[in-house]
Amino acid sequence: MKSPNPARTHAQRFTLCLVFSLVLLCPAAAAGMETESVEAEGSATIHNSNLAQAREQAISLALRGALEKVLSAAVSPQILAARKSVITDKIYPVTERYILNYRIVREAEQDGAYAVRIAATVDAGSLKGDLRSLGVLGGQGEERTGPGTSITLIVRGTLASHHDFLAFREMLAGMPPIRGVVPRFLSQDRFEMGLESAENPQGVARELSKRRFKGAPIRVFRVEAASIEITIQNQGVSRE
Repeated sequence: MKSPNPARTHAQRFTLCLVFSLVLLCPAAAAGMETESVEAEGSATIHNSNLAQAREQAISLALRGALEKVLSAAVSPQILAARKSVITDKIYPVTERYILNYRIVREAEQDGAYAVRIAATVDAGSLKGDLRSLGVLGGQGEERTGPGTSITLIVRGTLASHHDFLAFREMLAGMPPIRGVVPRFLSQDRFEMGLESAENPQGVARELSKRRFKGAPIRVFRVEAASIEITIQNQGVSRE
């Protein structure tokens, strides 16, 4: 039986780390998200010559405006009016969780106020998922699950290749409770992914325990309030 080639193993790990790094730089593509790019403006009054505070408020208003544009494109005006209280209570307070990134296009002090214009990338997929769960979009039940739960998935061991890494991410993204998957961390003995889920960690862990990856069972050995630790037995994972 031929022994593993150390140089080849090192090269595989380097390739996987490189791919992982690229995925981290492009989280929307990595998670297979539905995104929308919009521009929006915000303006806030300057109180007591506090430009920094006014600027922060203006940016927050601009981010809210970006979210409102995507929301208006997804939901009819009649439904927006009818479900205004639900959207105000459940969606707007967590505006920033839907903003993947933004940049300031223009900013200036004018007439006692600070005004900004931003270009933002909005996670339209997660927004629509939350709107469905709240009964605002798609005719589903009122507040069935609420806004999603953020879960850290810790995988002990390392996948054998970047193809396995991408396949594992796609498997996670295809699971019914999962709305988004974002890679976070990779080392020689483990990697982590951030999951956005319609269910709590216990529900996701139950679903994971039913799955197999490349024919190998997935073993869940720890579930906590905001994290799950698993290992993939026998196949698809390299351990040293």
